[in-house]
Amino acid sequence: MIWDEPINHHDNCYFCSVNITGINRKNRTKWQYPSIRTAHRRVSSPIVSPEPQASLSQEEAMNIEEKIESSDSDFEYDLKALELFNQTDLNDLIRDLGLSKSASEILASRLKERNLVTKETRISYYRTREHNLFKYFAEEDNFIFCKDIPGLMAAMRLKNYASNEWRLFIDSSKRSLKCVLLHNGNKLGLLPIAHSTKAKEEYITIALILDKIKYEEHKWLICVDLKMVNFLLGQQGGYTKYPCFLCLWDSRAKSQHWTKRDWSPRVALVPGEKNVINPSL
Repeated sequence: MIWDEPINHHDNCYFCSVNITGINRKNRTKWQYPSIRTAHRRVSSPIVSPEPQASLSQEEAMNIEEKIESSDSDFEYDLKALELFNQTDLNDLIRDLGLSKSASEILASRLKERNLVTKETRISYYRTREHNLFKYFAEEDNFIFCKDIPGLMAAMRLKNYASNEWRLFIDSSKRSLKCVLLHNGNKLGLLPIAHSTKAKEEYITIALILDKIKYEEHKWLICVDLKMVNFLLGQQGGYTKYPCFLCLWDSRAKSQHWTKRDWSPRVALVPGEKNVINPSL
């Protein structure tokens, strides 16, 4: 229904013209409503099918194609040449993603299928990528350790090796005991130099591994937890009387824990005195 503003209520108002008396459920479908100028129903327009277009001649079609090609040639395209992955670039990508051997080989093969690597790039390189480092490592007494750290640094393209630029990290978990070199400032990545899945975290083991990696020649700064500090300094573990390696704090003197603050410093680590049971490493 399209509604307009009524002019009068005599013959131009829809609500005044409709007589609703006598309308019920039986005759409401047959009731005829008036159609006046201010209230008239919409008339649906007939559906007109589009006229079929006339087929173009061959000359007209060629002219249209020439116009399209000429318009396309006006645009300037700045497409960058496709850069392929060489062996070095692919190695850097795999190192950044932290992929394993099998995952690295799968990625390299997928890139080669799509011709995204150079011809000199070898996919089988990742099966034996660590073989050139085997000569710097040895296996003795359930330990795998590096026997030539300067040579390993040179193989890792770190020619200017200085021991004061690295620190030694020693720690163990439920699965393994590991020794890792960390770069001061963290500008370079970590370098594992010793590993064992059978050795336990104890004084004899730590003394053995320090001898294997030739700690006396390098004298790295060591960063460890307090449990490892006890092993390195030869102190007794557990609930001891003098557990601190800096001072002679008496853990048994509970009456002085909240009153005495200054304790005498530990001067020396003498085996058999002040809970020191082994020589310091």
